[in-house]
Amino acid sequence: MEEKKPTVPAAEREAAAEAQAETGTGELHDRRKFPTVGDMLALLGIGLGAQIVVGTAAVLFMLLAGHGFDYKAMEPAALGKLMAALYFCSMSLVLAGILYYRRARGGSGPWARFSVRGLNPALLLWAFVLIFAVGVVLEPLLTLLPELSLNVGRGFWTILSLVVFAPVFEELICRGVVLSSLRARYGVVTAWLVSSLFFGVLHGQPAQVIGASVIGLILGYVYLATDSMWSVMILHALNNAVAYLAMVTGHGNALLIELVESRTLYVLIYIAALALTAVSGYMMLRTLRRMKNPSAA
Repeated sequence: MEEKKPTVPAAEREAAAEAQAETGTGELHDRRKFPTVGDMLALLGIGLGAQIVVGTAAVLFMLLAGHGFDYKAMEPAALGKLMAALYFCSMSLVLAGILYYRRARGGSGPWARFSVRGLNPALLLWAFVLIFAVGVVLEPLLTLLPELSLNVGRGFWTILSLVVFAPVFEELICRGVVLSSLRARYGVVTAWLVSSLFFGVLHGQPAQVIGASVIGLILGYVYLATDSMWSVMILHALNNAVAYLAMVTGHGNALLIELVESRTLYVLIYIAALALTAVSGYMMLRTLRRMKNPSAA
């Protein structure tokens, strides 16, 4: 007589499968879940690679058109038009490439939220002042880095690129796709920090990497606090508008210490900026730690 094999109840089989998923293949699958560290490097590669490809294509076009490599020889308005076109093409390619990669890796869920109800004028004013404050705090470090080299032209097309294209594309990519994807897996604080660094590295030049990373912390906090892309796009546009005004008035790379004649006044401003930065940083971190992940809400 054959010995019958004991049957395992369905509930026990399901429990065993769950345990295996947690300790074995399930753990492996979780490690491969989007976004991994490799995914973040791939997204950064897409961002930097698209800019290199478009820039190389532009250089070849300039050579074939007989203009050579010297962009500075172009009229400021014409240069502004060219740079706006290049920026629009490169960032469109970046956004499309990142969204395609995200979908191919199984990324799901909303990646950008727009809410008019999330607009908070007081929060935007505080964030705008804080951006100026951290710029002052970073001045001693920025003096040790190579001077920022930007030649984006002048006029309508430059304004369009800086005040419209940049806030829309960069916020959709960095706060929309990157921050939202990281938050769903790693939590609010990690997403806030990593997406800010991603934002900084995307800008390329050392001075911009540091400055943009810190500004990215402020923009990331505003997005998380308001749950609205409108807030960060408006804030980003205001910051770039001020940068453009400084550039056209000949103060593009000027530091506050160079503009304030009284050293005593500068020290007082620096202390105030440092205090505002420290208190605001602590309050942001404390608030973000209390936020829940989308899956946990």
